[in-house]
Order: sequence, then C-alpha cells, then structure tokens
Amino acid sequence: MITGIGLLALAAAVLVGGAELFAEHAAAAGRRLGLTALAVGLLLAGAEPEELVTGVLAAVRNRPGLAAGDAIGANLTMLTAALGLAALARPLPIGRRVRSYAVLSAVAGGLALAALAGGRVSRVEGALLLGAYAALVALIWWREREPPALGELAETGGEDDGRSPSLGLLLAVAGVGLMLLGGQAAVSGAVRVVEALGQDDTAVGLTLLALATTAELFALVWAAARRGASELAVAGVVGSAAYNATATLGAAALARPLVVSGLGWAAAAAAALPLVVVALAARRGRLGRPAGALLAAAYVAYVVVTLT
Repeated sequence: MITGIGLLALAAAVLVGGAELFAEHAAAAGRRLGLTALAVGLLLAGAEPEELVTGVLAAVRNRPGLAAGDAIGANLTMLTAALGLAALARPLPIGRRVRSYAVLSAVAGGLALAALAGGRVSRVEGALLLGAYAALVALIWWREREPPALGELAETGGEDDGRSPSLGLLLAVAGVGLMLLGGQAAVSGAVRVVEALGQDDTAVGLTLLALATTAELFALVWAAARRGASELAVAGVVGSAAYNATATLGAAALARPLVVSGLGWAAAAAAALPLVVVALAARRGRLGRPAGALLAAAYVAYVVVTLT
C-alpha cells in the first residue's frame, strides 16, 4: 500500500515535470500562430498529454478500468476539487466565451458517456472520439484566430526566448519521455493500491490515479488565481475536460478496446459538471467562494461514495 501511494506521488511529480517541459516549448508555437490567450488556455493548458499517455499505457497493460476511470475521474477531480479550492481562495471570473466552451465540453462529456454506455469502447469508437476532439480544435482555431493583446501575450509567456527550434523540439521530446516514465509509475502504483485496498481498477482510476495525473492542473489553477489570470485557468480546465472525454478516452480505446462497467454514473456526472459550473457562475459572472465550497464538498462526497 505504502509503495503504491509512493509510486503515485512520484508519478505525479514526474508527470508534472514532463508536461511542463513539453508545454513550455509547445506553447511558443501557439503564440507564434497568433491565437488568442483564451485559445492557448483551451488548447495548450487544456491538452493533458500526461493523462493520454497514462490511459494508453493502462489500456496496453490490459487495465481498462484504470484507463477509462482515469479519463473520467480526472474531469470530476478538476471540475470539483481544482476549481472549488481555487474559488475558495479567490473568486474565478467566467466570461461569455468560456461559458460557450464549457457547453462544448459538456457535449464532449456526453460523447464519452455514449461510448461507455454499452460497457465497451471499441477502436472505432475511440477513433470517433479522437475525431471529435480534432473537430473541437478546428472550431476553437477558427473562432480564436486573432493576434493576442499585449496583456494576454504576457500572461502566456511573453516573446520568443531565443532558443533554437531544434533545442525546443529536443526538450519537448524529453518532456514526452518523462511523461512515459511517469505514466508507467502511475499505472504500477495504481495496480499496487488496487491489490492493497481490495478495490477494483475503476474505483482507483476514478480517484487516486486521477488525482495523481491532474496534479499539473491543480498547480495551474492555483498559480493563475494568485496572479489574476483566473479566466485563463478556467479555460484550461474546460479544455482539459473536453480533451480527456475525447482524446484521452479515444486514444486508450484505440490502443486496446476498453471493457469496463460501473462508469455510467461517473461519466454522466462528468458530462453535467461543466454546465453546473456555468450555472453556479451565471448570476454574477464568476465562481464565488460559496460555489467553491460546494464544489470542494462535492469532490469529498464523490471520493467517499466511489471508494465505499
């Protein structure tokens, strides 16, 4: 048990390091393409390669409950614990554009729910989910293709840091390598926890594994809230929820068809949560401390229900 928890903690650190290394050099591409800061939040901060890598590795090792549970559990964790704790520290503004993308994220969650409804996600369904994410990227690209404002550019990292493209590519590849190592450690740690606690793969994937692989989003939301770029962080969570529901789940199923059960309620909750967040912020255009407390409490209840 202690070894499993230790592996999950180590995996979280390695995954965060690899994702940061990858994103630091991938983000420059987004800025040079003239996308808005909101698009950078949705597509770059929202893209969770560590989730995808972990899901694929779990699927290849024939642990479909860990793969699918992590994809759905990560969304539940981010949309309740990450946003809730951040809103408790500082109210999070949620503007009209972010609300519209939250609705699209809910649609993506609905696609994941439909794929999981039969208890099996085939390779064809996996490919369709990946196609849905590609379509979402194309839509965001079309809507947000404009030069970012000076303040937005500063929020996303400023001007080119002078590194050569070859070095940037090498460092991005190194980030992927770190994520592969972290994903292996995460799956191994989750398997040990499954054996020690007597829980099934799905329950551990929904809770402990999801918590380990979403460590980067917790750091992003917290840091952005402290620096006054809260809406960018919310966009990252919204984009990540769409990414996990389509790209992460789809890639895992494409690697190996997923046969899972008992995920319907969690997938339905994950699909509804973006709309719940929008509803909580509808009155004042922000997610206040009472809403944050409600979301954080919902996460605690969700973990208790899942593990018991």
